[in-house]
Amino acid sequence: MKKMNRKICFLSIAMTVSTISIAQLPASNFSASNVDLDVTGRNPRLDFAFQQVRNRKPIEKKIKIQGSAYFNEEYRKASIYSVDGIEGVLLLRYDGFRDQFEIKPTANNEETQILLPREDIYCVINGKTAKFKGYNDKKGKFEQGYLFVLADLEDMVLYEKRTKLFKEGKEGTTSLELDVPNRFVESRQLFLGKKNGDKEEIQFFKTSKKEVYSLFDGEPEASKKIKQFVGKNRLNLKEPSDVAKVFRYYNTL
Repeated sequence: MKKMNRKICFLSIAMTVSTISIAQLPASNFSASNVDLDVTGRNPRLDFAFQQVRNRKPIEKKIKIQGSAYFNEEYRKASIYSVDGIEGVLLLRYDGFRDQFEIKPTANNEETQILLPREDIYCVINGKTAKFKGYNDKKGKFEQGYLFVLADLEDMVLYEKRTKLFKEGKEGTTSLELDVPNRFVESRQLFLGKKNGDKEEIQFFKTSKKEVYSLFDGEPEASKKIKQFVGKNRLNLKEPSDVAKVFRYYNTL
């Protein structure tokens, strides 16, 4: 009964958002749920986890743009989790421009459907966990959005923010100057979540040797091994992927 009341609460909150209503997906859109389908062929366990956005066309159809708003155009299987554990599997793709996970349309419903952006719902796609979180950006401004987990340590979590920025093009001013098309530009930033019991404070994390090494100053032996690891593997600690390697290596010490 407590689980049912919580999901009814989720539905009520979602219905207050303008132009958004709860969508109910047919069973063909997901599998591997931990509950059976009801008599209508729907999976009631996942009803609370998605929204339907009405009367909206993808930005690519409104204006010609070079590149894509998606990091991967294809929909891929993603496991959906709530506070109760795994809920099921949906076919998703991440829209880096709008910062949302789109659900694959079905024959019965071609309108855009998205995963409900809530901190108690997250997904695992392509082996990466994506969570909707509150965080402080580079300027210290509080924001909310999806962060991808790169490394999860005992007392801190390394996140990556993946964004597709829209850059407006311009026409060449002379016959010798080429036009610059409208385009999407990929951006990746790191964020560090510091755990304090059940709470977590997430801040922008500058990628540099100084910032990375300072995290381990309190552990001289681990710090020494990390510096050796960085040198041996010629890691560039301005690159998010290499910073993630350091965190994962530390987790093995």
